[in-house]
Amino acid sequence: MARDARLSRALERYEDTLVVRVMRRMIAINGYDRALALSAQAFVGLIPTLAIVAAVLPEGLRQPGLAALVEGLGLSGEATSATAALVHRPPGVDTLTVLGSVLLVVSVLGFTRALQRTYLSAWGLPSTGLRGLGGGLLAATALVGGLGGLALLVLVLALVKGYVLIKLVVHAVAATLLWWPVQRLLLGGRVGWRPLLPAAALTGSGQAVVLVLSGTYLPAAISREATRYGLIGVAVALVSWLVVLGLLLVFSAVLGAELAGRDGSPSLARARNTGSRTRRASG
Repeated sequence: MARDARLSRALERYEDTLVVRVMRRMIAINGYDRALALSAQAFVGLIPTLAIVAAVLPEGLRQPGLAALVEGLGLSGEATSATAALVHRPPGVDTLTVLGSVLLVVSVLGFTRALQRTYLSAWGLPSTGLRGLGGGLLAATALVGGLGGLALLVLVLALVKGYVLIKLVVHAVAATLLWWPVQRLLLGGRVGWRPLLPAAALTGSGQAVVLVLSGTYLPAAISREATRYGLIGVAVALVSWLVVLGLLLVFSAVLGAELAGRDGSPSLARARNTGSRTRRASG
């Protein structure tokens, strides 16, 4: 009890600091749960994407692509076999392509709607309901196209040896320019361009840093988990990596809203009012 009282007094003392405001907003919008939901939606979209690629690519292109993937991730042994199973061309290609396409569209829309709800909660805006469906579709289209462009940019930058810092800056700028309009679409144009820039810059820079660090962490994690659990181990490593990206998206949205001085959600306002009443009562 005494420890809880000290913690409560410390939070009240530093309530107006950026760190405490961000922490309160994260708790108010259930930030960790939202990050898990985003990572799950992203993983669900990853599997049909691999299935479609394996189905439509001819054998002459699929095998070199697998070799490039294995080399890029630094895989060997069981990890190589498990990754090859993801792009194996199974029977019933046409049926799989259709089902995979449907699952991909559904998962992309689900991810976009989950991301839209996260941004609305972080900025303290009410849900748009069906009215926000059009903006969500535009955001999904922009997001898919932008991520495809970023993937091509990563492949081009991979051909350049050295200059890690320059490649990091280029990737961060490109990702920022992607997330800036996507955020505005997800919020239905209810937040101006200037307040959205910090969150876009945080997301873009964080994404670039995570991808650079994952070049060291991900190959080792995939190889370790694949050796233990085979294909399931690869999935576990990928989900862990997607959780980190999900936390980045949620944290960037929350921090961007705080930097813009945006009032929080109703639950956050209630928490602040409770803290204010407690201080007045104790005073």
